Amino acid sequence: MAIFRDGVKVGKFDVRTGLSKGRAQGILRELGVLEKKDTAVKSSGGEIDTIRTVVGKAEGFTQPSKFKVRFNCPMGIQQFGLRRAKSRVAKNSLDYKTHILNRSDSRGIFEMFQEARSTAQTTYTPFGVMSGVRSESKLDLFCSKVVIPEKQITTNLYKHASSPNFPFPTGVQYGTITTTFYCDATMKIKRFFDAWQKMIYNDITGNMNYYNEYTSEFDVFTRSTISATSGKLKKSELGGGNSMADKISNTIKGATAKLDEMTGMETRDSSEQAKYDIPKTRFVETYGVKVFECFPQIVGQIDLSHDAASQIATFDVTWSYMKWNAFKLGNLGIKDRGAVNLAIGEFRNEKDGFPFIEDLPPELSGPLSGALNQGFNTSAASNFSNLVG
Repeated sequence: MAIFRDGVKVGKFDVRTGLSKGRAQGILRELGVLEKKDTAVKSSGGEIDTIRTVVGKAEGFTQPSKFKVRFNCPMGIQQFGLRRAKSRVAKNSLDYKTHILNRSDSRGIFEMFQEARSTAQTTYTPFGVMSGVRSESKLDLFCSKVVIPEKQITTNLYKHASSPNFPFPTGVQYGTITTTFYCDATMKIKRFFDAWQKMIYNDITGNMNYYNEYTSEFDVFTRSTISATSGKLKKSELGGGNSMADKISNTIKGATAKLDEMTGMETRDSSEQAKYDIPKTRFVETYGVKVFECFPQIVGQIDLSHDAASQIATFDVTWSYMKWNAFKLGNLGIKDRGAVNLAIGEFRNEKDGFPFIEDLPPELSGPLSGALNQGFNTSAASNFSNLVG
């Protein structure tokens, strides 16, 4: 509730502020019109702070739209005469010629894989921080939907003497994996999976090829924005920060505290829970699984329709595979097990995602964050998140 409210035009932004009822009462108390009350900080405590702390330590929540897949090319059929050939396909035989026609030989399937993945990369430095070479594959990027499959321990019921029946584990069963792909305009992703299935079954000769020639593996990762440092962030004393961000924040906090003192308002919370440095963040893989010895069992249909002009054509691929394992567990090896970077961090709560806004008086922080949001949503920068994932 505000005693009065007014605004001013700054360029195309409409910044409005006012005198709140609480601050007006504080001014009257300072003038002696109203009786003064204790302005000591009262910690809210309770379950809300506990929940916010738990969520903060968990670094938020995983969103299902933030994921990444990485597909690998199958080995293909090693034709006779090729370097390190393990199988001997007689040159100029029917099998030899049909493997070339079907692009089932190692060279042909690798060329199809390269056309389907068509990688682009760039060295980019967002906000002046060197992040290395970013590489994106068309095959990986056009995978619009994937699942981390279930793993079920199969059981049978057993009975000992007069005891009741109880389940006893007998084995393991893995769930079905289905991926959905956008169709690129040249249909090279669909052609790659067609060639992969022809490598499994030669529809010209009617022969099945060897298991190790047509199986491969792929990885699925969840992604999130997490703290760039592991463990708890270093606590900072008020006024003791050395970074530019600390200096700006402490200056604003000091001015706000002085204004609160002059107008009889309650001071801000200065408890230990509020004293944390602003962390640096990064966009990383937080969890991942590797799918072993897989091949496309079903390459689904593509729906075509004249009344779907605004839609993107898609098709599903249902995979058969031996098993999957989570990274950092099982037999993925030391190198692969370290492929997923996990971190635990605590975040400084920023109002509406803008730094230092929460350090301002409430009469200014609300209007200013609204103006910043207005400027961001109406600018070209609002599309930036679509580019960086």
